[in-house]
Amino acid sequence: MFVTVVAVLCRLSAASSGSCVEEIVTDSNMTPEISMMQCAVGAQAPLAKWMGEHPIYHANWRLDRYKCVPGHYEIKGHA
Repeated sequence: MFVTVVAVLCRLSAASSGSCVEEIVTDSNMTPEISMMQCAVGAQAPLAKWMGEHPIYHANWRLDRYKCVPGHYEIKGHA
């Protein structure tokens, strides 16, 4: 089954209401060994690493939540 890992990231600034965005972190094309179970159980550590290395989201952003979506996912913009 094709799986997409989607992160919902929000700005740390309290004055920035509605400043959450969705980002596709990986999917089965980029990480072939990922399954729904692996995503649901073990995504926290890879997400933290991804955020730390990301040029935009490494500072002043927090991971609000993530979701494991079956199939391809289209980003909706603001979360």
